[in-house]
Amino acid sequence: MFSRLFFSLGLILCLLWPIGGGAWAQTPSVAIVYPDVREPYRSVFMEIARGMEQELGQPVGHYLLSERDNSTQKLLSDLKNDRVDVVVTLGRAGLAVAKSVAAEFPVVIGATMMRPDEVQGLAGISLTPAPEAMFDRLKKLVPDVKKVTVIYDPRQTAWEIGHAERAASERGLTLVAQPTGNLHDSSELFRQILVEVKDNSIALWLPRENAAMDEQALLPEVLREAWEKNFVVFSSNLDHVRKGALFSLYPDNFGMGRSLAGLAKQQLHADGRSESVQLLQDLLVAVNLRTAEHLGLRFSSQTRREFAMVFPVP
Repeated sequence: MFSRLFFSLGLILCLLWPIGGGAWAQTPSVAIVYPDVREPYRSVFMEIARGMEQELGQPVGHYLLSERDNSTQKLLSDLKNDRVDVVVTLGRAGLAVAKSVAAEFPVVIGATMMRPDEVQGLAGISLTPAPEAMFDRLKKLVPDVKKVTVIYDPRQTAWEIGHAERAASERGLTLVAQPTGNLHDSSELFRQILVEVKDNSIALWLPRENAAMDEQALLPEVLREAWEKNFVVFSSNLDHVRKGALFSLYPDNFGMGRSLAGLAKQQLHADGRSESVQLLQDLLVAVNLRTAEHLGLRFSSQTRREFAMVFPVP
């Protein structure tokens, strides 16, 4: 399950430097635990590590998880021998070992989708884009939008929708959130909305984890109707922008690494460990320029410079 790749030069200096004798003694030694995967996923973890190292001002220790070996005890032993202060786990494989590691170390979970009920008693940052960031971008790109409609499966997305309701109210938006329990009911709700939408003062939001959306049959219909009726569809799923949604926000891996490192440092505060899951604030924007042009949207040069990715790809 695990093999140690290397440990940081920063930790060695910490051990050699007298306690209280300099900056290295003030900085916790941080380990990251993540699955041994191929590109392009490996580069994602490396970019997160770079962000962590910039925030910490020193390298971090890398520990790889392998499917061939399931010895959590070996991982724990090496973390103890290397005198790690706090552990950051990445990906679904990291999430799987987080609770075992948390019995011995402060733990922060990142680079995976998660809900608070999945990681009770632990801290982390979910890959789910924060709704407030989505709404801020919506208001910047399409100032005329007054109402946002979302159809969601409460088994997956209730926590996210709770955040969204507060964020919408704070921004003067009306959020119409309609729960649904199965694809048949959600299809009926979507089609009802498509009939009722008359102009672009109403936008349709597609959450990232959304069992209420039939990607094969319903999504093309929704995007086709949005095109024909000139209303806005935005999504927390980057792939939807390629298919025709106006915009999406997706992870800024370097920035996420910095935030994970900051949360790791907080875990060592004298007042106890944090036990909360945050939604992702470190985000980049992707925009479908063809859809924007069709909607009659005009963006300033400054706004265009904020687009990290555009579709169709030039």
